[in-house]
Amino acid sequence: MADKDERTPNGQLDLLPTEGIDWSRTETIRRVWLEDVGGDQTARLEFLADQGLRLIMADLGPDGGETLHFFNPRDGETLHFRAGGGKSLLPEASRNFLSASRWIELLYGEGEGKLGVCLSEGLLPRAGLLLQVEGGRIRRVFEAWRGFPQAVLGGAKAGQAGALLEEGSGIDGMVLTLALVQAMEDARRMNVPVAALALRAVLLESWRVQSHLAWLAGAASGLGRKRVQERCDGLRRDLEAVLREWLDDPLGKGWMIPGGLRDDFPLERASGFRAQLATVVEAWQETSPRVASLPVPGWMERKLRRLGGEAEGSGWVGPLARAAGSGTDVRIEEPLVYGAAGWEGSPVPRDGNIMRRMLALRAGEVSSSLGVMQRILDDPPATPLVVKRGRGGRGEGFGRCEGPEGETCCHVALAKGRISFASFSLPREINRSAARILEGCRLDEVEILSMFWQEAAAGMDG
Repeated sequence: MADKDERTPNGQLDLLPTEGIDWSRTETIRRVWLEDVGGDQTARLEFLADQGLRLIMADLGPDGGETLHFFNPRDGETLHFRAGGGKSLLPEASRNFLSASRWIELLYGEGEGKLGVCLSEGLLPRAGLLLQVEGGRIRRVFEAWRGFPQAVLGGAKAGQAGALLEEGSGIDGMVLTLALVQAMEDARRMNVPVAALALRAVLLESWRVQSHLAWLAGAASGLGRKRVQERCDGLRRDLEAVLREWLDDPLGKGWMIPGGLRDDFPLERASGFRAQLATVVEAWQETSPRVASLPVPGWMERKLRRLGGEAEGSGWVGPLARAAGSGTDVRIEEPLVYGAAGWEGSPVPRDGNIMRRMLALRAGEVSSSLGVMQRILDDPPATPLVVKRGRGGRGEGFGRCEGPEGETCCHVALAKGRISFASFSLPREINRSAARILEGCRLDEVEILSMFWQEAAAGMDG
């Protein structure tokens, strides 16, 4: 506990400890795999639901059979469940896990027949959606497509897969890469050094800050506050510049590999980055109150009110879920180095309308992320940065991290050192079901309302 009245960049008391970090408190990740499980699947899924497990991802698996991925909060581990014979599990799971219905939509579509009825009437494409418009208002909303980042990975060498995802994908690609390398490490049972885990956390939090600043700038623009927009954009560019000076890239591309970070990671320049980061923190202290006081028009409050209380049943993740009154954070469920660094989570506002909560939540996460970056860089763990080999492993693994827009997961299978299967959960697709609030809206309301499930920084490529 802090021994003096130190405050975070958003004016809250800084509760991070002031003494050195005990890196031995770094926690390990636990995965449990159940494959070709016979018997009564309905009873087994009911039991998992009764035990409080949460469905976090579903995919068609390496052999085409559905694989369900759960988080078990009681034991702090993930459970990966696949029935034998390629049996479908999601219809049964939907009886006990509300989010299973969303995964049925994502894997199998919401019904081509329903969409086909409207195709002849003309649909307006917008950010992964098809909008049926009548008289200047949205009549119906359809989800148009799913992204398949794994398409570039088929047959790729494990050591080169991360670079393929990073290329041209901005922050989205960096988060996918982190989940991918975690999954490959699980598949090979690689014990990643603490120093690599800590520096990965610094990279992840820097992406979060950049993404949230881009989102806040977009919100300020949509709400008619140009000066706040300019301040947020300026801070993002400042952070990009100091990251480029440290890592030769504003996102730190190219450094993450299975087993940790590249041997030549410029750790000797980290102290210089830490000093420059303090300038960004100081500027954010001045900007944060302006973000919190952005005006929210009444029409937006009324439209967004429909999202309240729907997060858990819809499977939403990240800031959207937390602003809507639910949601979790992978950094709390699987702390790794975060617990050792004294990070206990960002404050989740409960008061105000959902837009005001979203503004406060993202601003709070900027402050929290800057704080944990400084904390780790003040007392980094000792090297090494990479482990070259694993301890066998089952050739199939799972990774998950809390990206800027929410929980991002990867399920991967390896064969002879190459990717034979990969699947991802993408927050923007999981959260896109919130787009139903657009029905009845005017066309000029679509852009700012869509920010709630879009990644404002998805196109940033440095």
